[in-house]
Amino acid sequence: MATDLIERHVAAVLARLRSDQELTDSVYEGDVRDNPERYVNVWHDVGVFSQRSLRGEHQDVEITFTVHSVGTEMWQATWVDGRVLSLLNDWKPSVTGRRCWRLEPAGTQPIQKDTDVSPPKLFAVRRWVLRSVPARETP
Repeated sequence: MATDLIERHVAAVLARLRSDQELTDSVYEGDVRDNPERYVNVWHDVGVFSQRSLRGEHQDVEITFTVHSVGTEMWQATWVDGRVLSLLNDWKPSVTGRRCWRLEPAGTQPIQKDTDVSPPKLFAVRRWVLRSVPARETP
């Protein structure tokens, strides 16, 4: 198992989001720099590994992504969320050495207000699950 397995999956998702010209400079992974008016913040877990091979190897992975679409008001957060949805919904990432499934929606939350920042922001939350297995060469 490659030590950068999770990083490669995360990089594919971030690259997909940054491919949108409206979001290119406003996609973050955790820490948000400066104080952008609108942005996307991607959080992910460290992967759940499972054993599905006859050899007992734990190489199948499932990664959950939680994406916050943030704006200064509700409709701006909704606009950002719409762009994220159009990019990630039913998209199948390409990760070297892996066979990925399409991202699977895993829930949303109502738009919320973050008063811990100044000025306050509103954010929408969506979750996706990404599953992948090692790419196998066929004889």
